[in-house]
Amino acid sequence: MHPKNKNHWYDGLFYDIVIAPNQDKSFGLVKEIIKQNSTLLDVGCGTGRLAFQIADKCSQVDAIDLSQRNIELANKKLNKSPKKNIKFIHADVLNHLNENYIKYDYAVLSFVIHEIDESLREQILSELSKFSKNIILIDYLTPRTKGMWSLLNEIVEYAAGKEHYSNFKTYIAQNGLKGLSEKTGLKIFQEIKNNPSTSHLVVLSK
Repeated sequence: MHPKNKNHWYDGLFYDIVIAPNQDKSFGLVKEIIKQNSTLLDVGCGTGRLAFQIADKCSQVDAIDLSQRNIELANKKLNKSPKKNIKFIHADVLNHLNENYIKYDYAVLSFVIHEIDESLREQILSELSKFSKNIILIDYLTPRTKGMWSLLNEIVEYAAGKEHYSNFKTYIAQNGLKGLSEKTGLKIFQEIKNNPSTSHLVVLSK
């Protein structure tokens, strides 16, 4: 099934240069967590920054995104890279899982879950738990605290667009990653808070 294309105004080169580098500290934590020779699904991969950083610790990285613009840029970078164990795919996560039926050691969603419609969050995590031994989520820490970083986060999410901001607000109101863990019945086996500031990393499993 051909995926629905979902381009944001900031996708492509702007995302690659301005937005993606802000996640490097979190990506470093992911690399520390995953085991050598793992298989990994990067959901909402953007322009592939995480995939390139962890490829040397994985036997295979499948990286998917709904933005055709992001995937095209990621593949251009891959064509210039010596890494042969990365595949960038323009795909919807539910379709990818159910059409390919590939099992992974890890699935990673970095600052993705808050922008997904609240009606799909639980379904996506439940499906991922069938195909992945572990799910690593990185997103905003809740409850929100007052301060410069929280204000900056709010401005960034507002600038991303009306639908995006609305989904961000429901994510916060429903207690973020902890709330999703409780709703899906997935257990938190590892947790890192405020590293970097206002972020929350959890490793979920059944």
